[in-house]
Amino acid sequence: MERATAAGRGVLGRLRAGFVTPWGGELLTAAADALLAAHPGCEVTVREVPLDGGVRALLDGTLDVQLATLPVREPGLTTGPVVLRDGRVLLLPAAHPLAGRPSLGPEDLAGLPLITTGGANPRYWLDHHYPRRTPSGAPVGRGPAAATWQEALSHVSAGRGVTPGAARGARYHPRPGIAYVPLRDAPPLEYALVRPTAADSALLRAFVTAVAAPEAARPRRDPPPG
Repeated sequence: MERATAAGRGVLGRLRAGFVTPWGGELLTAAADALLAAHPGCEVTVREVPLDGGVRALLDGTLDVQLATLPVREPGLTTGPVVLRDGRVLLLPAAHPLAGRPSLGPEDLAGLPLITTGGANPRYWLDHHYPRRTPSGAPVGRGPAAATWQEALSHVSAGRGVTPGAARGARYHPRPGIAYVPLRDAPPLEYALVRPTAADSALLRAFVTAVAAPEAARPRRDPPPG
């Protein structure tokens, strides 16, 4: 009877969803659980996308929907809604001279070796999150590249550079060798659902609704609100 009801509504089939951050993974998993409880005839899998993965999995058909860090400007993709926002911080080695400050501004990045990523992330996305110059034009240094967040954290704790991140990362990635210092005068990080424009199904629409629903947005841990 449940399968027949779901079939009547068209909420059937398989959906593959991806996330980059652990809080994004919790949000998608909670939405998948809620969707499966309401529509047991469908299948939803949730998997992690590496830091250097960009939205490549959407473009090559490996994923049907992804909770991605904006901006996303690739043609053929639909972006929205934004389901999470968070403040920006700078991750520094705990012994760094700037680590004890209550906050840092964009000009404080001047000369610091910035740990970046690459891979499938386009240039506009990298420039947005890893600026090459401060607002006054001072050059920002470049440290090693990281393919995953664990690599980025390891580089920071080893003193190889600094890297921008999300404020709630201090809860999810606490390390004794890393300081999380708020970045002031910086726009918040935004995480939005992204999917191929040509792809449409009742299951995909139901999943987007479930992710955006207030009950799905309650994480299983208790990070600070974004």
